[in-house]
Amino acid sequence: MHAQSQSYPAWGQPLLGGSPFTAADVERLPDDGFRYEVYRGVLIRMPGTGIQHGLICQFIGRILEAYWRAKGERYRVAQNVGFDFTFPGDPKQSTMLVPDVAVTATNTPPDPGIGKDPPLIAVEVASPSETRAELTAKAQFYLNGGVAEVWVVWPKTRTIDVWTAPAAPITFTDQQTLTSAQLPGWQSLVSELLDG
Repeated sequence: MHAQSQSYPAWGQPLLGGSPFTAADVERLPDDGFRYEVYRGVLIRMPGTGIQHGLICQFIGRILEAYWRAKGERYRVAQNVGFDFTFPGDPKQSTMLVPDVAVTATNTPPDPGIGKDPPLIAVEVASPSETRAELTAKAQFYLNGGVAEVWVVWPKTRTIDVWTAPAAPITFTDQQTLTSAQLPGWQSLVSELLDG
């Protein structure tokens, strides 16, 4: 499932030491303004989100939700939900990533806890402190973990990188129309995804 074996990822700040973490441990952390994931038992801290980041996530979520609701599917779009990417042979739920927005693989009412299957689409909105190298590594991890398509949104340059293979993304500018093989018949101007 995964080609990577490093002890922690290239994105976020690994908080080393202490007992190995699981997804359940992350759910019990206090709200301290940071976002957290867990990678092979190592807690990964990332910057909290600002208003612009949150609004873009909301705009994208609403646009994608409208597409699925028109098809009668209510359970396809989620924001800030953890998904299980545990490596084979590792302890249960020892790797969990939290895309900003995700399109789930099925229209099944969710169980409590994290998503058990990788999403069809994972969307990451870049924070000002996140680098292209960090989010490239994360996009490649998602793809290696079974995600069909990854969108990396760059608010500063008003572009979206769309990854469907680990080699290189296709970049869309804010005046271009984004389509997706995972969303038959759907299209949206990048500017609408960024501005609502």
